[in-house]
Amino acid sequence: MNKKVGTGIWFIFFGIIILLDNFDVIDFNFYALLDYWPLIIIAVGIHILLQNRRNGPMWSALVSLCMCIFLLYIGLTSTKRFNLPIFTSNNSAQDSTLKDTVTLAFPPNVNAATLTFDLGAAALVLDSLPSKDLIQASSPNGNGGLKVENNLKGDRSYIEITGVTQKASTHQNSIHLALNTAPIWSLKFNMGAASFTGHLAPYKFTDLEINAGVTSLTLHLGMPRLSLSTIEINTAASSCTINLPKTAACQIEHDSMLSSQTLEGFVKEDNTYKTENYDQATNKYLLKIKGAANSIAIHRI
Repeated sequence: MNKKVGTGIWFIFFGIIILLDNFDVIDFNFYALLDYWPLIIIAVGIHILLQNRRNGPMWSALVSLCMCIFLLYIGLTSTKRFNLPIFTSNNSAQDSTLKDTVTLAFPPNVNAATLTFDLGAAALVLDSLPSKDLIQASSPNGNGGLKVENNLKGDRSYIEITGVTQKASTHQNSIHLALNTAPIWSLKFNMGAASFTGHLAPYKFTDLEINAGVTSLTLHLGMPRLSLSTIEINTAASSCTINLPKTAACQIEHDSMLSSQTLEGFVKEDNTYKTENYDQATNKYLLKIKGAANSIAIHRI
């Protein structure tokens, strides 16, 4: 028996699990497996001990198969969740203050709004269709609960939304968010293992801050509507795709380790990248990327 059979079993196991989870055939809790990572060391050690023995590869493959079955059981049954202090992700959906949909009416005297959104493992979509209310957020598949708080100070509204998710996998927790286009927004999103799709073209915003764990980000930007709109992305192990109009002025600053980058229409200047019209433009974007193992692609459309 080939000595690489044991290794092949591990690759086949994780490949099948990821495929089934991506297509919602199963709900696999990958986070629950982190406590069992020493099993990999044990499997390698057993392989080394048995590789020169009679029937050693067969026993090594059998051990790998048993470990995979054990991990399959853990991933399908464990309720352990990804949870950091700034994130909310648990099974507290019975809380009477949580709702599938939350809205805030638009006060006539509000000219600016600050939104802080704390969310666990979820797929968050900032809709391209604006809301007639000041804000509207919903969980279409019913796997999340939402709570909103609002404080008015002068002509500014300070909004905090907390999202509680029930499923371990990101793609099963879907949250949709729509904003009113009238105010000037300051936006901050604190997310766990998440995907974020933001249709930002209709909105005026001074700053957008995204703090996230393992994340896939897709931002659709229109022409900048203010003299300076700052976008700060603080992530780990993420991919980021930004669609930007060809004539929009933008500068990129990053202190991250980028695994790959595609920057269409940008010129490098010292430690920054900028469009040729950045210095002369009246309205512009400033994009700051912080983190590690990031890949970024900016497409001019």
